[in-house]
Amino acid sequence: MASVKKHVVRNVSLARALSKLGVLSRSQAEEAVRQHRVSINGKIVTNPSLRCSMDDDRIEIDGKPVRQPAFLYIVMNKPVGLVTTRSDERGRKTVYDLLGDVGQWIFPVGRLDKDSSGLLLFTNDHRLGERLTNPDSKVPKTYIVTLDKPLDEHDASVMRKGMMLDDERLQPAEIKILNHHSFEITIHEGKNRQIRRMCESFGYTIRSLARTQIGSFEIGNLRPGEIRQLTKKEIALLEKLP
Repeated sequence: MASVKKHVVRNVSLARALSKLGVLSRSQAEEAVRQHRVSINGKIVTNPSLRCSMDDDRIEIDGKPVRQPAFLYIVMNKPVGLVTTRSDERGRKTVYDLLGDVGQWIFPVGRLDKDSSGLLLFTNDHRLGERLTNPDSKVPKTYIVTLDKPLDEHDASVMRKGMMLDDERLQPAEIKILNHHSFEITIHEGKNRQIRRMCESFGYTIRSLARTQIGSFEIGNLRPGEIRQLTKKEIALLEKLP
């Protein structure tokens, strides 16, 4: 019987693959490729944008195979004032300044802007990271928002039904009033600055915005600025999410 040739899906750039595999940052990977240090299936590659397969292609750096290190999962209670990036061209403090050296490259699962705080996951498990951030997965994310004035019930009702924002209809949000100026909101999309833009469209100013939950994974009693590794039970909980 004739063998069936396997179809290889090459759906990621080489620089991104090296980053996702926890070997180098994206910029470091691009530089290594341009220095002729990286090969795919025995052939030197000079284009960091070349598409490859992380599962089926043999990627080497300086003649040594790139292997996925042991998966690492870290949760941070991000304080206000840090940007969620590896380095900042404006010299601002980043979440990596707080994270420190963990022995391998890990990436944030989603982002929180400089003025937002709360639950931020880091990992080198690219499959889990993509599943949690892919809009098609519709993983719910919960935040506590404090406004400059009480949230009007009509505005809350519009959010619950699925409001229009910049000519795009958003999915319904879950809203729970907590006190005079604060409410809890759960969204399923996570578009850029979505909650801030939603509130601003009604004329509110956000005083504070903190993410407390991703799916059923909660930040718990982790204090601002604290970091810890996830337990096996918590990792299993994340892996069960859509």
